[in-house]
Amino acid sequence: MTGVILFGTLLVFMLLGVPVCFAILIACVAYLAPNGVALTIVSQQLVTGMNSFVLLAVPLFTLTGYLMEQTSLSNRLVEFVECLCGGVRGSMGAVTIVTCAIFAALTGSGPATVAAIGAIMMPALDRAGYPRSTSAGMVAAGGALGPIIPPSANMVVYGATMGLSVSKMFIGGVIPGLLIAVCLCLVNAVIARKHHFSKSDVRYSGREILRRTLRAIPTLVLPVIILGGIYGGIVTPTEAAVLSVVYATIYGLATRELKLKVIWTALNKTVLTSATVAFIIAVATVFGWILQKTRLPAIIGAAIMSVIPNKWIYLAILMLTLFIVGCLMDTIPSILILAPILVPVGIQFGLNELHLGVLFCITLTVGFVTPPFGINLFTAVSTTGESYSSVVKGVIPFMVVMCLCVLVCAFASPLITFLPNFMLGT
Repeated sequence: MTGVILFGTLLVFMLLGVPVCFAILIACVAYLAPNGVALTIVSQQLVTGMNSFVLLAVPLFTLTGYLMEQTSLSNRLVEFVECLCGGVRGSMGAVTIVTCAIFAALTGSGPATVAAIGAIMMPALDRAGYPRSTSAGMVAAGGALGPIIPPSANMVVYGATMGLSVSKMFIGGVIPGLLIAVCLCLVNAVIARKHHFSKSDVRYSGREILRRTLRAIPTLVLPVIILGGIYGGIVTPTEAAVLSVVYATIYGLATRELKLKVIWTALNKTVLTSATVAFIIAVATVFGWILQKTRLPAIIGAAIMSVIPNKWIYLAILMLTLFIVGCLMDTIPSILILAPILVPVGIQFGLNELHLGVLFCITLTVGFVTPPFGINLFTAVSTTGESYSSVVKGVIPFMVVMCLCVLVCAFASPLITFLPNFMLGT
């Protein structure tokens, strides 16, 4: 009955169009009030949910992304990658994807990556002869690398929710992120061959490559500071987020690209974005408290284990579930609602919790480019000026390859677990 009340109420209000955070809160109150539980527990759990040092990394990395949108860091990065990839067929597409991958390591934000790189690369892709729909779809897919290649807000939220090391999750996301980036480049190569794109005639002298490399150093240093500090055990993810904000601010002020008005705008956007995430996390804490007290995850887990014969079937069902949920719901609410219920079942089947955690996050991230509600699709529409249907048409081949990469990571767990175990031990 507990599950019927909680999930039934949640589903009804979500279908009525109520925002997810309020639907969760209403479902919690609908269960607590008839059972005579003092509703003061709701306010207590709301505060508890937001009182987290780890979760401070979310608004800080978000602010870094918004600050970097206003500086020349992304332009310098594009120039640097262009001189490295300029001689191959379909070079502009390769530049777009590689730049997205590096930019992802700076901000961890999918929409920020789409907005920053899309604005720069769309004119170049047009000049290279790419169809507009393909260009927009490529930018949207490349932006999805943001929450996969660390740092990742989704992994921060998952780690805080499930008590898993965020540093290990960041390291675990490196190989899947690079695998997806390489496969997206292969899709671009196929498209370039299909449309008979010629190789670029532009050749860069050693002096020009050196000049662009030196100009890109301020951009390339930032991921070294963030990821090197975390992987080296020097700073926590939250402290690394602070360093990234300080670095982006100092760079912007030193180059006179950040004015007070621009900083104020970035802070406003950060507050609006982070407040939404924080409130979702807060109400999900109430939801999680109810699940814990009623032992609902254990009950559901036992029921699932009685039906599913082995871990491979479990992984297949988990992937299908997360692909569908990723199409319909935002990633962070999906993590907060589903992870406490579905992940313990996989652990009981003997699966590695780090493997499941990273897999959970990257599978839901495919939802960023999956119709009908993929957030990167809408960001690409606003950035490129293409219609929604045009962006969806262009993203399909990239989305299919991303799904295949995620399935490979699901059934080949060392792709996720090897690097964290090698660098940090078990």
